[in-house]
Amino acid sequence: MDFKKLPFWGQLAVVALMAGVLVAVAWMAYPNFSEMEKRNASMRAELESLQTEIRKGQAIEAKLPEFEKEIENLQLKLNDLLAILPTEPETGELLKWVKNLADQSNLDLKMFNPGALRTVEFYKEFPISMDVEGDYHDLGVFFDRISKYSRIINVSAVSIAAMQGPHSIRSSFTATTFVYDDKGGTAQ
Repeated sequence: MDFKKLPFWGQLAVVALMAGVLVAVAWMAYPNFSEMEKRNASMRAELESLQTEIRKGQAIEAKLPEFEKEIENLQLKLNDLLAILPTEPETGELLKWVKNLADQSNLDLKMFNPGALRTVEFYKEFPISMDVEGDYHDLGVFFDRISKYSRIINVSAVSIAAMQGPHSIRSSFTATTFVYDDKGGTAQ
């Protein structure tokens, strides 16, 4: 049968029949077009979301050297602060330093008695009772040198008594240094 020899309405009927058959075959071969469309839309949205995350990650990656430099600077600051406010009492180091300082100031260190740590907010107080013998001027030099130490040291409860003999005074005082409490004052 020749398609061109059919009358117009016959050609139209054949085309309509073919179109109907194609639609039926497509509908049967690919059911749920609307479901597929919804799934495609959700996949497009997920793709866009992932691409946004990738762009954010790339922006952060571009700033990575800047962040590393900032971390390095903050680490240097932390090391400087830990010299002032260490995380451990360092009693041995402190005793050596105080003994050396007393010797340089012409004082005799008679007593070095560390007390118990007392928790206060984010740090701990570390009191040390000391007795020294020497001259009044030398005691002033000693206190001045303590004030210049890299760690914070407060001197309190100073009592000075006159003496007979090679030294003119005996002084008792409490030197309080501080220790960083990395647990933030929680009960231990």
